[in-house]
Amino acid sequence: MFRALRNFIMGPPKNVVVIVGTTGVGKSQVSKRFNGEIINADSMQMYRGAPIITNKHPIEEREGIPHHVMNHIEWDEEYFIHRFEKEALSTIEDIHQRGKLPIIVGGTHYYLNSLLFLNKTIKSDKPKEESPNLLTEEQKAILDGPSDQVFEILKQNDPIAAGKFHPNDTRRIRRALEIFYSTNKKASEHYQEQQVSEKDDSTLRFNTLAFWLFAEKPILDKRLDDRVDKMLEQGGLNEINELYSYYSKSDPKPDCERGIWQVIGFKEFLPWLENGNDSEKELKKSIEDMKTRTRQYAKKQVKWIKNLLAVDLAKEENHNYCKGGRLFLLDATDLSIWGENVTERGVEVTKKFLEAKEGTINQAPENLKELLPSINEPKEEKSLQWKHFTCDKCFNKDNTPVTAVGEKQWKIHLNSHRHKVNVGKGKRKRDYEEWLAKNQNQNQNAKVEEQSDELKS
Repeated sequence: MFRALRNFIMGPPKNVVVIVGTTGVGKSQVSKRFNGEIINADSMQMYRGAPIITNKHPIEEREGIPHHVMNHIEWDEEYFIHRFEKEALSTIEDIHQRGKLPIIVGGTHYYLNSLLFLNKTIKSDKPKEESPNLLTEEQKAILDGPSDQVFEILKQNDPIAAGKFHPNDTRRIRRALEIFYSTNKKASEHYQEQQVSEKDDSTLRFNTLAFWLFAEKPILDKRLDDRVDKMLEQGGLNEINELYSYYSKSDPKPDCERGIWQVIGFKEFLPWLENGNDSEKELKKSIEDMKTRTRQYAKKQVKWIKNLLAVDLAKEENHNYCKGGRLFLLDATDLSIWGENVTERGVEVTKKFLEAKEGTINQAPENLKELLPSINEPKEEKSLQWKHFTCDKCFNKDNTPVTAVGEKQWKIHLNSHRHKVNVGKGKRKRDYEEWLAKNQNQNQNAKVEEQSDELKS
């Protein structure tokens, strides 16, 4: 009844296609076949220039397909999620009005959340960038201050939200405290309200068809390493030098945790650049660090897709998939059968989606069940999900103890090679100390007995 009334007033929701996947699986190549226009949802591709290290789809390979919300932000600007949402929604509306299909390709998960779902983005009355006086100077100074100080203040004001994040998760910690400052309401309370509202109605903004371009980890890792080498061969190093030239002339220096300076490849090369970029050893280390961070980021993307996006979309089953929401797997592991596994399957499902009546395209591929968690599986208690566990055997480079958030991550740490090695070191040290103490006692007792014998004689 409510849905019918809403559709009568606003019109039925319109179609969008979403393509997510780990970096390096060729998302843009699939998009070309869907007869639409692409909307970028990758936060680094918003910035002008540096097309190689931000992995922008080469213009000569786009076959005339427009790419929107891309390449329009200067390096001295910080791009906020509110601005992205406004620009992307305006672009989607324009594409729909011209009878085209919007294809959202990304990218950055919190950007996608703001587009796909109606209640995933917590906002103040006005976006931060449109209301510079929303926060006090003192609050701005705190948010821009040391990350450990921000974390401590968040714990004081919203201990539940603080417990949700790892102490090193600087961006989310700052965002949670910013939410508290700008809305006068705890971030944890916003999260709770979001969960409650999801039970009442579909939270999807559009009729949504979602594809996950998946590649098996060993294959993907090799592909990512090769892509870094190719980036550098094709001019990526020149882009990194260009960024550094701008960075070194800036006063104060930009924060490498914000804006374009977060791009994978800049921070990793910074030690080499600052030391005169003439050390072959430092250059090799920078390249390896870039490869490592690229693989880590890909792993993080997979985790988000499996544990958050897939679960949120699966909740649409409670509403009979009235706005689509099924996540379809496209296996991009073997490039030799890309046409069959990715292109043909993607086009086939998209055609059915565009021709279907409400809620009829709801069949996921069989192998998807093996990869994704079921929303009906028992979930870990929230108190255990957000609880912090500190290891007294393992330490970070700055000599702080390793911290795990949630019982699941804690168990993973306890079973890790690193922890077992450190426990073994501790046991060997204790055994040696016990042996040493025992020998010292034996030597002491022997000395006492010897002195006693001497006195008797």
